[in-house]
Amino acid sequence: MNRTSTTSTFRRRAVLAAGLAGAAALGLSATAQAANGATPAAPAKAVRTAVTPYVINHFGEENADTGRAERRPRDLVLSEFTTLHKVAWKQWGAKEAVGTGQVTGTWCLDTCLTKPLKATISLSDPKVVNGKRVYSAFTLKLAGQQGTYDSEDLQGKRPLATR
Repeated sequence: MNRTSTTSTFRRRAVLAAGLAGAAALGLSATAQAANGATPAAPAKAVRTAVTPYVINHFGEENADTGRAERRPRDLVLSEFTTLHKVAWKQWGAKEAVGTGQVTGTWCLDTCLTKPLKATISLSDPKVVNGKRVYSAFTLKLAGQQGTYDSEDLQGKRPLATR
């Protein structure tokens, strides 16, 4: 290869690289200008969380007294007599939350302490408490064992702690 051919190839590559760099810079500049001029859309989660209630959960020693506002808790204290464990939430909406889990309670200690009972939980009646929307009632239905246990927590809609 002669010197003219090498210089010509070098120049073509340099011009090509400069052109690519310039195109990239223009693309970045146009993207930045479009982003600055656009009105930012509200994130879907922010809109959803404004109306989606919490549940006041007294599960765990650190929450036993005052409770903690949570969404979709894995374990949930329903009352002083009943706790739901390993909850799989199927729905958590503005008016109702529904899930399934394993229930234990003082009303079934002789059987459910070692073998928790399967149940469906429905949380409802959201109310604003201390500036937060929280579910204020629950209904608990045991799977296939309705009427077997005598407990207030299993009889219709019951109040939930809201603070």
